[in-house]
Amino acid sequence: MAIKDVQKYIDECGLVETSDEESEKPIYRKPGFEGIRSFGEIEQIFSQFIREHRDAKRLNRAQIGMMVGLHETIFARYERAFSKLQATRLIHLCEILGCSPVEMIHAAAPHFFGESRKEADDKLKLVLRILDMPASTASGLLSMIEGLVGEDRTSEQPSR
Repeated sequence: MAIKDVQKYIDECGLVETSDEESEKPIYRKPGFEGIRSFGEIEQIFSQFIREHRDAKRLNRAQIGMMVGLHETIFARYERAFSKLQATRLIHLCEILGCSPVEMIHAAAPHFFGESRKEADDKLKLVLRILDMPASTASGLLSMIEGLVGEDRTSEQPSR
């Protein structure tokens, strides 16, 4: 059953009414540290992220295009933010480029990670370190953290 008071939900989530070129109707978004980025700005950030990581791996567009099953000119559309990056393609590119989708999301929407830029950056660093940990270390760390907070939060939904 749907909630009865959608405005209450909007207020509780800190969403604000805004507009975007991609939508004819008003939409609701959560402001980030620099306000509300348009969907186009987010695509530009994703594009820059892909280009930088491709360059860091010393791969050219034709090589990446081949690995994702696209012609080089079609892949180039993602690097120019001409084509929208779907979640499935984002995950595939992260597999190829050896990075985490968490990094890409942080680049575009750091406000998901904290209340300030420093907090968001610190939490990203922590997440990346956790992802690189051996499983036994991660398990031990989880047990320690659950002991500190005094509850098992595995059954709860994430708040962000």
